[in-house]
Amino acid sequence: MWGSNVSTVMGARDGKRGHVLVARNARVLYVPSTKVASSTLRLLLAEANGTYRPDLIRWLDGPTISVDQSVHNMQINGLVHMELLPKSVQTEMTSSADWWRVAAVRNPYARIYSAWENRILLRAPGRVTERAWVECADVIVDGHIDLLATYRRFIETLAAKPEVFGDDSHFRSQSMHFDLTPISLTHVIRLDRTGELQRFADELGARVGRSFAPRRLNEGLGIGYRQVTDSRTAELIRTVFADDFDRFEFADETFPDELDPVVASERETNAIRYARALTERLTQLSTLARYRNTGRHLAAQTLRNLRLRK
Repeated sequence: MWGSNVSTVMGARDGKRGHVLVARNARVLYVPSTKVASSTLRLLLAEANGTYRPDLIRWLDGPTISVDQSVHNMQINGLVHMELLPKSVQTEMTSSADWWRVAAVRNPYARIYSAWENRILLRAPGRVTERAWVECADVIVDGHIDLLATYRRFIETLAAKPEVFGDDSHFRSQSMHFDLTPISLTHVIRLDRTGELQRFADELGARVGRSFAPRRLNEGLGIGYRQVTDSRTAELIRTVFADDFDRFEFADETFPDELDPVVASERETNAIRYARALTERLTQLSTLARYRNTGRHLAAQTLRNLRLRK
C-alpha cells in the first residue's frame, strides 16, 4: 500500500458517516478531505472515469468562484456517492482487490493556511458564518490588511473558540475525515512528499490507458505558510491538529519567533475587498436562481400573471 502510517480508516465518530466518492468505470473509491488537493483529485478521477462534463458548467446555479471549482459538482464530475449504492455493491468496492481505495493527506501548516486564505480572507462560498468573519476580522495597519497579524488572530480564534467555525470541515482535522469513512485504503497520497501526486496520476493513467498531468485548480495568493507562521502560531496549530501530527507523522518543522511583516499593499487590500464583494453578490444570485426554480416561486409568479391579466 502507498504511504506509511495509515493502513486502515478507523471507526466513524459519534455515529456519523462521511462521503466516499466512486469512479465506477475506473474502479476507484476516493475519501475526500478539504484543502487536500480535493479539486485536483476529483478532476483526475472524473477524467479517468470518462464522466467529466465541463460543457454542463454553464447551467449550474451554485455559487462556485471559478469555472474550475465546478468540478466539485456531481453533475460535472460524474462520480457518485458510495453510500447511495446497494450494500452488496458497497461491500465489493470496499473489499475487492480490483478496487483502489484512495485518500490524500497534507501538511497541517500548509492546509490550515490555505483554508484561512480561501474561506476567511477571501470568503469563498461555503459554510463559514458571519460570526467567524467577525471573530477573525482583518487587522488593519494604515488602511492596509496586515496578513501576518490577521492570520495569527485566526489561529488564536481557532484554538480558543473552535465552535465559531461550526462543523465546517475546512477547519477540522484530516483524521476526522478519515474516521467518518471507515474503509481500508490501498493508496494514501502524501502531498508533503515531492512527486507523489504525479506518481499516483501516472499509475491511474496506466490503469485506464490514458496520460494525466495533475492541475492545481484552487490557486491562492502566492503567499507561503512559512511567511505567516511564527513559533507561537505553529505551536497552536500543532495543538489544534495534534491528531493529524500523531497519526500521519509529518516531518518536524521549526519556525522563527519573529517574522518580517506581511502587509497587503493598497491595491492588494482593495482587490481582496473587491473579491469578497463579488463573492457575496454571487452567493445572493445563486440563492435567487435556486429559489426561482422552486414550486413556491412558480406558483407565486403564476398568481402575479393572473392578476396582471385582470
